Amino acid sequence: MASETFTRREVTRRSVLVGGAAAVGGLVIGGLAGSALAPKSSSSGGGSRGSVKVVGIFPTGGSIASDGKEMANGVKMALDEINARGGLIGYHLDYVEIDDKDSSTDQITTAFNRAVSVEKADVIFSGYHLASGPEFDIVANAGALYYNVNTQVAWVQRYKSNPGKYWGIFQCDPTEFWYGQGFAYWVDGALNAGLLNSKAKTYSIISGKSAYGTVIASGFETQIKQLGWTGLTNDGVSEGAVPDWGPVLSKVKQAAPTVLFTSVFSPADDAAMAKAWAASPTKTLVYQQYGPSVPEYLNLAGTAANGIVWATVLGLLPDKIGNDFRSRYAAKFGAQPGWANAGGCYDEVNVWAEAVARSGDPKNYKAVAKATESVIWRGTTGSISFVDHTGVQFPAQTSDASVGQPHIIVQIQDGQQKVVSPTPFTSGTFVLPSWMR
Repeated sequence: MASETFTRREVTRRSVLVGGAAAVGGLVIGGLAGSALAPKSSSSGGGSRGSVKVVGIFPTGGSIASDGKEMANGVKMALDEINARGGLIGYHLDYVEIDDKDSSTDQITTAFNRAVSVEKADVIFSGYHLASGPEFDIVANAGALYYNVNTQVAWVQRYKSNPGKYWGIFQCDPTEFWYGQGFAYWVDGALNAGLLNSKAKTYSIISGKSAYGTVIASGFETQIKQLGWTGLTNDGVSEGAVPDWGPVLSKVKQAAPTVLFTSVFSPADDAAMAKAWAASPTKTLVYQQYGPSVPEYLNLAGTAANGIVWATVLGLLPDKIGNDFRSRYAAKFGAQPGWANAGGCYDEVNVWAEAVARSGDPKNYKAVAKATESVIWRGTTGSISFVDHTGVQFPAQTSDASVGQPHIIVQIQDGQQKVVSPTPFTSGTFVLPSWMR
């Protein structure tokens, strides 16, 4: 596999945490995730130095429960592995999970208030929240540590406005800003290379109406226009509330652009769209944003998904580290993980854990936060490092894969997910969809 050379070259960046007081202030340089991070012992007893209260907050009981369970499983797996090795520098990790259901503003507020006021968390982990916003001030005002993969440029703006207030919060992946730009460059390159069976630089957009979907679609349109493409249609839909894709897709089919770019993140919405498209396609490459990364998508879309292209800046890589994680996850939970949040949430726990080992004290939150700022963690989703308390995207934000998380572009081929960009993380090559031949 193309990425194995990179993995072996970068493994020296991975610091493997061990239990016991002897590890304070020091790290053991170890091997790949499959061997070094897997449990070494079945012991789950109390740590010799006490315990650390860990709280996970995920939308496991609402409209995005399938993704919420991926988040929760990733965090639980990382914590269980650390405890099985004897704990984190001698501390046992005591875990409480909170369901914020549909992650509405009120539900987020209730969950995070419980985490800081009732559970008195030493650290909080989550994936993303649909109404993300109120949690940041709750955590900041409590002086707590919080690690997430919200994928929001809005967080960067918030942090930069007052870093002294938000010192304990880290977004462990790049922002959604990079989606549109990255795909614009990729599809322009694919057309210029003759891969799309078209010379017409034309596009249509169906944007999700959320702030997240709007940022992504706007970024794509800005960049693709700069590359000389012409827009034909532009519509928007509300994520989670698309009763019928027929009318909005009919406009696209009449225009017959070379590419259709969509920024609807819901796997159920995306699967329904794929089925509606497959019923009467035109010679248009279809891009969907994030939704196909969730296992639910392929179950719902079936063969209609074949040929679809999608992307994520939080991608579980098809390399040694990613595949070892997949094997251990399947053994633990009885199913393969999705392509984003299971690995992303697993990684964020290990980012925090390495920062704790560097600082030597999980209860000294400011010291842990300071250590986190300098962590470079080679995880399942690439190399996590921080600028403005946010992950760095490879290859657009940085050309150095040793400090960035790849923006992977994936195509579904015969029911299989094939990473077609960027190198050296590919697991396949782009194939022209059957409806474009």
